[in-house]
Amino acid sequence: MARVSRPAPIDEAADRISAYVYGNILLLAALVVLTREDVRDGAGLAIVAGTAVSTFVAHTYAERLGAAVRSAERSSWSVVLRDSVPILSAAAVPALLMALGALDALPATTCLRLAEAWVVARIALTAFIVGRLQGRPVTVRTWVASVGLAATALVIVAVKVVLTH
Repeated sequence: MARVSRPAPIDEAADRISAYVYGNILLLAALVVLTREDVRDGAGLAIVAGTAVSTFVAHTYAERLGAAVRSAERSSWSVVLRDSVPILSAAAVPALLMALGALDALPATTCLRLAEAWVVARIALTAFIVGRLQGRPVTVRTWVASVGLAATALVIVAVKVVLTH
């Protein structure tokens, strides 16, 4: 019986962080082009869900192929799927907010702005997550890095929107 070597936990964490950031950036790019009417008529929910699912599938596929390059042994689908889950988690709160806006439980514009703010905050929190994984205490540098990460993500989203819409 061949023994399958598993990547070190830090490698798995790095893969999950990558999926987390990637998923949040693409979700934010989808959110910033939505209108109040998109939220009201349910299109916002469909776009958020569609972005999350399609990004999850594409990322999982690409990661499985990339894992084959790193190792002669095939990477387990379960590991690749688990490491891609942060992409889906990026859409959970925004999807809920889009549903609330479609149901008129909250104003559509409020739902949209809250969803965008939520995703930007998740991206900013990456600095804290990485610091914790590396065993570093929270410092001023952590806070500066979190602002830098959010700002960089906003620039990436702006470039994507300008080039694709």
